[in-house]
Amino acid sequence: MNIDYEKLEEITVKSQEELDAIPESFKGRIYIEFGTYFNPAVVSKRYGRSVVARGNSSVVARENSSVEARENSSVVAWENSSVVARGNSSVVARENSSVEARENSSVVAWENSSVEARGNSSVVAWENSSVEARGNSSVVARENSSVEARENSSVVAWENSSVEARENSSVDGQGNAQITDCLRDGRIKVQGNARIVYNPRNIEEYMAFYGIKHTKTKAIFFKAVHKKNDFYVSDKDSSFEYHIGKSAKCEDDLNTDINEECGSGIHIAHLDWCLNYGRNWNDLAILECEAAIKDIIVPLYGNGKVRVDKVKVLREVPLEECGVYGKILAKRRKSEVG
Repeated sequence: MNIDYEKLEEITVKSQEELDAIPESFKGRIYIEFGTYFNPAVVSKRYGRSVVARGNSSVVARENSSVEARENSSVVAWENSSVVARGNSSVVARENSSVEARENSSVVAWENSSVEARGNSSVVAWENSSVEARGNSSVVARENSSVEARENSSVVAWENSSVEARENSSVDGQGNAQITDCLRDGRIKVQGNARIVYNPRNIEEYMAFYGIKHTKTKAIFFKAVHKKNDFYVSDKDSSFEYHIGKSAKCEDDLNTDINEECGSGIHIAHLDWCLNYGRNWNDLAILECEAAIKDIIVPLYGNGKVRVDKVKVLREVPLEECGVYGKILAKRRKSEVG
């Protein structure tokens, strides 16, 4: 049977043969309703829209493919693939893949993968993976993984993992884990060589904690922006532009209240924060900026970013110069372009 894929807005496939027959140029939505744990559906093309695994299907996502897992479906994500997990779906994410876990979904994240866990989702993070846990989600962080715990989430941190504990989250740190108690009175228990650290309370502590290069009056920070047609624009306001060699000034009065994490001003941060903030953008650019130390506001309960009324943009920093994580993002970008 010949199918005119250009006229279809969506298609449901119930076999690997039907899935493989869909051309990569197909711009509609694909629903997968087949596959078992031992014989999963395999998505190896990068389609124009998302592939949705639903029912009790099992799917392996490969080579930059994008899958949305619903209901009780199971997905294994490989090679920069992207997955949104909903309902009671289960996902194993590998090799720089990105997953957003919602409701009661379960995720195991490997090899620099990135996960955002919401609702009552459960995540096990391995090998430098990055997780943001929200709601009542539960996370086990292993092998240098990084977790930001919010809103009653629970985290067990192992080996060299790093955790930021916010709101009423609970953290049990073991091995050489480092726990950042953002509220200074969190529910944190440490064992072995694990340690608790606290957010910097002023710009001097901030610069010392994150190793910020500075003189007596000025400091070097970074800014994550979108690069569109050689223009650098703000993530929050696409009409606000940054230009190399020029100063950018906040249009509103700078919010100087240290109790407010987000307020009016130009938000800047240390390099790792910027890389993590823009990790899922396909147009991410990192700007190196210079700011007057005396004007920088450090939020008391912040997450690593600070704000100031004016910065001077020095240059765009190549991702390859941004450490291991930057190299990973650069590699991912090249594979997406290729």
